[in-house]
Amino acid sequence: MSIILFNNCLDRILSKIYNICYENYKGLTKNPSWLLMRKIARFKIGRAMMIYFFKRSDKLDFNESNSFFPDVNVDEVVNYLKTDGLYLGICLPEDVVQEIVKFAYSTVCYGNRKTDMGFCYYHKEQAQTKLGQKFIIGSYFNTALLCPAIKKLQSDPKLLSIAAAFLDAQPIHQGNLMWWSFAGSTTYLEKSQAAQLFHYDVDDYRFLKFFFYLTDVDDRSGPHVCVRGSHNKKKWSHLWLRKRETDEDIINYYGFESLVKISGKAGFGFVEDPLCFHKGITPTHQDRLILQIEFARTDYGMQHDLRAASLVKCI
Repeated sequence: MSIILFNNCLDRILSKIYNICYENYKGLTKNPSWLLMRKIARFKIGRAMMIYFFKRSDKLDFNESNSFFPDVNVDEVVNYLKTDGLYLGICLPEDVVQEIVKFAYSTVCYGNRKTDMGFCYYHKEQAQTKLGQKFIIGSYFNTALLCPAIKKLQSDPKLLSIAAAFLDAQPIHQGNLMWWSFAGSTTYLEKSQAAQLFHYDVDDYRFLKFFFYLTDVDDRSGPHVCVRGSHNKKKWSHLWLRKRETDEDIINYYGFESLVKISGKAGFGFVEDPLCFHKGITPTHQDRLILQIEFARTDYGMQHDLRAASLVKCI
């Protein structure tokens, strides 16, 4: 037992060191303003000051008549986002789900987000055997360029209206992510790399993410968990260290009743302020496919899924 605890502790330390080094290296080499934002935006007063100095509150109107979500009330969604950090029930029409899923099955995804590890979903086992590696996730690149339904969805006027009202600014599309979370057991390090431990995101001074399940999700197939209200309340260690947190630490501070485990049929969607603590539970019985669409006040060029054709390779 002591050896297991020691290994888990070592994994946590190594994961934290890796994340800090990688974030600083990426920021310094690609976009120093993004790195500066990451240091300031974790603090509520820092976010408030930067939003005040760069205030953009012009009234923005979008023609919502051509939306996939005609029955969604913008004001209701935004009110929930401000108080709870989460709103459930922004669901995709079935034909849109089918189009995106068909795209996912017929398009190459990439093991553990590595651009040189491309494979078709049904060939995952062969790809793992050939490389001698285990895939925790399989991500797609260039989704809006390759899938018309996703391109239309990222420009949906109702989503833009929600984003504009929440951001109090012209919503800037930061990027899309679509990925499989593969069923199976995982180590602490693998969970950390696959966002399957509690964490919060710092992608801008104010931003939000829409999520859509593209497969049925229950307790055994990787439900997303959000800690309601944690976008407005964090203890100092969460702000300064910003590390992956254990379930026990989150429950002790926020209370078990704050955890919202989100299940739903394919097409079920929700929107989240990702400053809330959240994670995806590791699927145990069925792979999960999910689509994420992100809007912010600024595009730092760090969140998109665009990759040059010369960089992506199949196994």
